[in-house]
Amino acid sequence: MNSTSAPKSPTAPSPSSKKLFQIVASPDGMEAYIPGKTPIEPDVGKLNFDQLCAYLLKLGYAIKPTQKVCDELIKCANSNTRHFETNFIILKGTPYTPAKPATIKWLNPPTIPKDLVRPGIPFGIIKQATDTALAKTIYGQELPNLNPVGAEKVEEKKVITTHTDFTVDKNGEIKGAKGGQAVIQSDGKIDFVDFYTVKDVRPDQYHKVDFPCNVIVKCELQGNLNWNVEADLTVEQFWTAAGIQVKGNVIAKSGIQLNNASDENKAIRIQGNLEAIFIQSSCFIVEGNIKVEKAILASRLVTNGNLECIGDPGKITGSELIMNKGTIHAKNIGSEKEKPTYVKYLSEESAKNSKVDALSEGTRIQIRKSNIIIKFTQPWPPPTS
Repeated sequence: MNSTSAPKSPTAPSPSSKKLFQIVASPDGMEAYIPGKTPIEPDVGKLNFDQLCAYLLKLGYAIKPTQKVCDELIKCANSNTRHFETNFIILKGTPYTPAKPATIKWLNPPTIPKDLVRPGIPFGIIKQATDTALAKTIYGQELPNLNPVGAEKVEEKKVITTHTDFTVDKNGEIKGAKGGQAVIQSDGKIDFVDFYTVKDVRPDQYHKVDFPCNVIVKCELQGNLNWNVEADLTVEQFWTAAGIQVKGNVIAKSGIQLNNASDENKAIRIQGNLEAIFIQSSCFIVEGNIKVEKAILASRLVTNGNLECIGDPGKITGSELIMNKGTIHAKNIGSEKEKPTYVKYLSEESAKNSKVDALSEGTRIQIRKSNIIIKFTQPWPPPTS
């Protein structure tokens, strides 16, 4: 009759084999330490990391110490006292680790959108799914989970994959060569688009952002912002926010009212073109062309390009238009609340080539240094020498 014996509990090596220093192991085999005040042989100071690991392995310890533990031990052996004042933990077992689903850890600081991809800067770390890892004692013995309740309840294991425009280094850090937005798909793939979509500007991380890509704003653009858009900006709803600089073109699919009618220090600056449905009480400095469908009301616009307002009603009232180079094409230029529109041309040619169907009384036009004040509705005046 065959009989089976119970597995032996791991035991530490006999004290007689511990020649370099004393080691005390905890009863559960999950930790070992050098007692405080116990002497350490000077020979320990001559060991390197591999030699220390080999020595511990001969004593029966399967777990390796860390490099930091090795350094501290050698330092102590080379000291005048050659002992630690308190217990010095030299080995630690590994605890039970339940299975985990794949995850991504966002790296962007909380002041900017977590999924914003900035060229060459890591925005996330991939942590792939893991299997259950049993606890392991300092002697190399594996122990089952002692508290299994809920430990195996994990999501379906998925492998996180990335778009071809992303690179992942050995640490799992994800980078992109160009700016845009990382999009997590349901199948675990991290996709990429080379523009950024803003759905709500109220969270703190949207107050100050340098966008290295095109930006599409699908909500009302409001609040005190500090945005620098390196490419194009599209705003789909009403726009009241100041503090925006754009290096590309701007398309406003609704109205703009910034409540800044004249202060160029707080103006929206655009290096490309500007298109909008209407502009009211706003100040813009635009390098390119300005095209407004309905009206420009009580605003200050400075442009190096052409200005067009020929929709319905195609009216410009109570505004200041500084035309550095281009021409104006509008249906009507007039006054608003007794404030006339002021148009300044730096070029006679630009004034000559402009076209306005009707001018209301009080409109003031300056062509270089000459002023023309409209006293009644009349055709566009010729430039004066």
